[in-house]
Amino acid sequence: ISCGSNIEASGGVAGVWRHANARVRGMKRVQVEPHLSVTGACSAQWVPIKPKTDPAFLFALIHVMLHEMPRERLDLPCLTQRTASPYLVGAHGYYLRDRVSRKPLVWDTLANRACAHDTPGIAEALEGRREVDAIEIGADEEVLADGLLVGETGFDKLVAHMRDYSPEWAAGVCDVPAATMRQIAQEYVEQACVGQTIEIEGRTLPYRPVAVTL
Repeated sequence: ISCGSNIEASGGVAGVWRHANARVRGMKRVQVEPHLSVTGACSAQWVPIKPKTDPAFLFALIHVMLHEMPRERLDLPCLTQRTASPYLVGAHGYYLRDRVSRKPLVWDTLANRACAHDTPGIAEALEGRREVDAIEIGADEEVLADGLLVGETGFDKLVAHMRDYSPEWAAGVCDVPAATMRQIAQEYVEQACVGQTIEIEGRTLPYRPVAVTL
C-alpha cells in the first residue's frame, strides 16, 4: 500500500528494478494518491483520494482490522511481544510503572500478576483492565497517581480510539468508497502470512512481506 510514494519516478534504477521484480513474483501494489502518477499507472490498483486525507483512509483500514475481522487474523504474537500494545495505561493516559525500576507494567497471564514488561518468561495479556500496585508518571517525570491503580492495555486503548473511524466515516472525508477501503484492508490481511517464517542465514525469522509506504 503506497500513499503517494512515487517510487517509479524517484526510486532510481534499483528501486524500479526491485518493484518490477516483486510484481513478477506476485506482489500487488495499491497506489493511493490524488493524481495518476507513473507509479499509479504501473500499479495493480490506483485509488484516487482527496488531497491530504490519507490519515482518514488509513484509519478506516485499521478500523476494519480491529472491528470487522476476527482477532486471530491479526499478528497477535508480534503485537504482544514486539510492541507496547500490552503495556498498562493509567487514568491520565500514561503508562503504569513499577515503583523501583519505573519500567512500564504488563499483566503476566502465567503468574496472574503485574510485572515489568521485560521480565523473562512471561506471557503478556494483550487485552483487559487490571488493578495493580503502581505509579503513573507524566511527561515531566511528575507522579500523577500512586497506589492501587486501574490500567488497561495500550491495545484496548487503540481499539476504543478507532471504533468511530469506519470506512463509511472515511468515505465522507477522503472521497474513497467504503467498499474499496474494506477490499484493500481485507486483501492486506489475507497476504500478511501471519505465523509463517523464513530462513535467512541459518536464522528463523517471522515472514511479513506486506508494508505501508508513506
